[in-house]
Amino acid sequence: MDLRQLEVFAKVFELRSFSKAAEKLSISQPTVSAHIQNLEDELGLRLFDRVGRKVIPTHEAKILYRYAVELLKKKEEALSELLSVTKKSKGTLRIAASNIPGDYLIPHILPKLKHIMPEVVIQVEILDSKKVVKQLKEAIPEYDIGFVGSKISDQRLEYKKILDDEIVLIAPSYYRSETIKVEGITKVPLIFREEDSGTRLTVEKALEEKGINPIFLDIVAFLGSNTAIKEAVRKGVGFGLVSKYSIQRELECNKLKTIKIEGLSIKRSFYAVRRKDITPIPAARTLWDNLEKFFNSVNT
Repeated sequence: MDLRQLEVFAKVFELRSFSKAAEKLSISQPTVSAHIQNLEDELGLRLFDRVGRKVIPTHEAKILYRYAVELLKKKEEALSELLSVTKKSKGTLRIAASNIPGDYLIPHILPKLKHIMPEVVIQVEILDSKKVVKQLKEAIPEYDIGFVGSKISDQRLEYKKILDDEIVLIAPSYYRSETIKVEGITKVPLIFREEDSGTRLTVEKALEEKGINPIFLDIVAFLGSNTAIKEAVRKGVGFGLVSKYSIQRELECNKLKTIKIEGLSIKRSFYAVRRKDITPIPAARTLWDNLEKFFNSVNT
């Protein structure tokens, strides 16, 4: 016995007519008859007597109708409350994001997000990609949704691509050369991200595909953020490999420059990630459903 059967039953009971119930519910009369027949078979009871053109409820139908009305009323109350919550989300939307999404992409979409959910507080914590995924995999996750620069497979997780990215080599603005051969990447001092960074994982994979083992790189420092890498590069500590999204202001102000690596293009994508087995809060569902609309205007 399901709610749809009870809805059809109640309408036949009220209208004393299969055809009128079908019209009211915008379904066919045979469908109404099938629902009633299935309900009678399931209960092992006869609910309506057909006397000529009349439909007469049985005693059992009168008992069932009282409870059907209450159940259907509760259904409408639940839907109404859920719709109210969805349209007027409140509370806190907890986001875990890797460096680039957290520092550069999410701030870009905040105006749109706040416009459609003005009463929601947005809480963003910056972690590396592996830690974002690790947090979401907890029995009771601390975050509602994550943003990462690499996909880490897990059957409990669902990913959705939001943007494509390119990792570029940066140097101080006074550096004269405009290009470097891919083999030469092992001969320049490099500033790298931390071990579990999505940027670092992508760079190492791209280099390995070109036959360059990362252990032969001249790493002078490991820093935990793109901001730190940019500052170190500006000070002449070495060269950095960072997302194109993180250097627009520095390029415009001539504080840094990009160096083309001949024979090497380091591409990746950014993803939103969430748990498939946990019902999202309304604010997280709204964000997930509107990801494409929010991020399609992010300019490089």
